[in-house]
Amino acid sequence: MRKTIGRHIVGRFGFYLGIIVLAFAVLKFENYLQSIPTAIPVTTIPDKAVDAFLEMNRLLTTLGTSLLGAVALLLFGGLRGKACSRDLWAAIAGAVSVGLSIYYGYAACQTVTSMLDAGVFDPHSPSLLTNQNAHFYTFLAGVIFFSDFVYQNMRMEDGHEQPHDVTGS
Repeated sequence: MRKTIGRHIVGRFGFYLGIIVLAFAVLKFENYLQSIPTAIPVTTIPDKAVDAFLEMNRLLTTLGTSLLGAVALLLFGGLRGKACSRDLWAAIAGAVSVGLSIYYGYAACQTVTSMLDAGVFDPHSPSLLTNQNAHFYTFLAGVIFFSDFVYQNMRMEDGHEQPHDVTGS
């Protein structure tokens, strides 16, 4: 029993350490991509920038809503509390992160709307970038927490199988 708990903690620590390393690598790659100079005709930038921003916002909001639905399905439909009590904190943290992501998406959309009402769209506005980055990174945190919750529950379910219950082909 003691070895199982130790493996559980080491496995979870390894999961989050891998996520941190991956996030750092992606952040460095993103900084590199943003440092590359680009030449785009000035006349098409405002319209394309607004369209690209709104599409990204819609995509993240749709994915976030789908992720919330998946968490609710697993908690209230599929698992029905059988094996998820131990790792419930990961599901709750994921749902809160995705909820915050949807809120930041709404705030970013309101910022764009107010910019368009003023007749100026600045994709590098600090308030817009703050909302946009918070929208993405809180969604990403929700995905990480949700994947940890699913992984831990899959391992728990696999551990409860009896050898005579498993059939091979």
